[in-house]
Amino acid sequence: MYTDQDIANLVARVQQLEQQAASRPAAAFPQYGIISKNFLTRAFSAWGLCFVASLLIGIALSCIGVIIGLIMGATVIDWINQLLGSVPQL
Repeated sequence: MYTDQDIANLVARVQQLEQQAASRPAAAFPQYGIISKNFLTRAFSAWGLCFVASLLIGIALSCIGVIIGLIMGATVIDWINQLLGSVPQL
């Protein structure tokens, strides 16, 4: 199946890759506030993420509400005019 030479080549390649990995500087862990050791930093990071998410959801729902309001607005105004037209005047 595999010869001793193939296995020796693979071992040499693994050793070479291990040396390259050891010589590289360790990648710095990203400095996110949500994984900070400080409680207040974590708390405000979580609050900020929640605030931005609710802001985006609110903007989307507001746009949908405005569109529905514009579509239904003319119909509602007609209903109000019909109701006011049938009310006797004093």
